[in-house]
Amino acid sequence: MSGHKGQRESIEETTVGMLGAVRVPMGNMTHGRYRKGDGQEETGRICALALPGGTIFVGEGSEIEVDGSRWRVLSVEKSPGELGTVSLECVD
Repeated sequence: MSGHKGQRESIEETTVGMLGAVRVPMGNMTHGRYRKGDGQEETGRICALALPGGTIFVGEGSEIEVDGSRWRVLSVEKSPGELGTVSLECVD
């Protein structure tokens, strides 16, 4: 279901966020390779999102589809000793 354009959501490490009407758990963060929305591969901070179709690792610039809407990862941030956060924006 689309219609959430411009909506933003931040999900803290090991908690659940809402992408539209879908609950999306975020797992631990690590460093590794991921695919950006334009198809290019990057290496950097990544996190696991448990989507309805399976778990995917995302990093800054990744795009995912959830319930018919496309979401772009704006940032994946983590400070030493703190829980990390992934921030996303619905782009259509």
